[in-house]
Amino acid sequence: MRAVAVVVAALACVAGCRERELPADARAVAAPSAAATTRILYPSAPGSFVDLVASARHAVVAIRAGQPVKSGPAAMFPGAPEAAADVALGTGFLVEANGVYVLTNDHIAAASPDLRVVLDGGTEVPAKLVGRDVRLDLALLKVDQPRLQALVLGSSDDLQVGEWVVVLGDPFGDEVTASAGVVSATGREAGSLVTGPAMGYRTFVQTDARVNRGNSGGPVVDTAGQVVGVAVATSDRPSELSFVIPIDRVKEVLGALRDFGQVSRSWLGVLVKPVGADQAEALGLAKPGGALVTEVKVGSPAARAALRIGDVIVKWDGHDADHRSLPWLVAATPPGKPIVVELLRNRAPMQLSIVTEKMPE
Repeated sequence: MRAVAVVVAALACVAGCRERELPADARAVAAPSAAATTRILYPSAPGSFVDLVASARHAVVAIRAGQPVKSGPAAMFPGAPEAAADVALGTGFLVEANGVYVLTNDHIAAASPDLRVVLDGGTEVPAKLVGRDVRLDLALLKVDQPRLQALVLGSSDDLQVGEWVVVLGDPFGDEVTASAGVVSATGREAGSLVTGPAMGYRTFVQTDARVNRGNSGGPVVDTAGQVVGVAVATSDRPSELSFVIPIDRVKEVLGALRDFGQVSRSWLGVLVKPVGADQAEALGLAKPGGALVTEVKVGSPAARAALRIGDVIVKWDGHDADHRSLPWLVAATPPGKPIVVELLRNRAPMQLSIVTEKMPE
C-alpha cells in the first residue's frame, strides 16, 4: 500500500459519535434544539430533503466583497467571461467556537480586503477576518450580530461510502441552494497533509453532489442535519469530482484560528504504511495495527530521534497510532514539545523521545 507522508496539521483533535439522531419520523430532520430523538439511519434515500434544508438554512450565509471582484460565482453562468466581476464571492455558515463565527473557504476570504456577510433574511453586515488556514483552505470571520444560531458540527471520521449528504450554498445572498448526493470516498486511507500549500487530494471526502463556485465554503450536512464537511469548489464542469474538507479536520483548527489567527503545524518526517495481518504476525503483534516506518527523511525530527526503517509506531504521546491517525496526532502536538513514542523494533518494545518541529512552509 502506498506509504503516507506523516506531516500534518492542527492544534486539537476533536472526535465524535456519528450515530445519527433523528426524530421517530425519519423524514423530519431535527433542528439543533430538538428534544427527544430516536437513533436511526435512513435505510435508503428519504422522500425529500425539504425539512433538512429548512432546518439548516438560517445558518447559511453569502460572502460578499465591498467592491466587485473577478471570477466569483457570476463567472459560472453560460456565456459569462472568466473575468466577470461581481460582489458575490461564495458561501459561508455559522459555527460555534466560544461565540458564533462564520466559516468559509480561505480562497473566498482572500479575494477581497473588505468582506461582508448576508445573513438569513437579507441583513448585510461587515465581517472581520479572524483567522486563515491556507493549507486547509479555511477562513474564520467574525460578525457583530447578536442571537445568531450556529449549525451543529457532526463527525466525518465515521462517514461511510454511500451515505447521503446535502451541499448547501447561498452564492448571491437571496436564496439558499442545495444539491444532494452520496459519499463517494471518505479520504480516511490517506489521512495526512502533504508538504506544500494544500491538503493532498486523497484526504478530502469526495461526493457526487455538485459543488460549484457559488456553493464553495458552504456546509455539507448529513441526513441528521449535522455538518460533516465544508464544500470546496473544483470547477463548473459536471464531470469533475466534488471535494469536501472533513469536519473533524476543521474542528481541530477552529480554536487556533479564533485565538491566534493561524495554525502552527508540526511534522515528524517519516513515510509509513499500515501493518497487515501477515506483517503483524511476523512482527510479534497480537493483531494488525500501528504504523510501519518505510522511510525516514534526512534532517527531520524523526532522524534526530533515531527512528529507523522497519520500526512500528504503536503509540504517540500515550495515544494509539496507526497509519491513518499518526499524521493527525503529530499535527495536534505543538512544535517544540517533547513526546514519548512507543514502538516495536526487531519485535522488541521500546520508547523514544521525539521533539516535534514546525512544518516547513
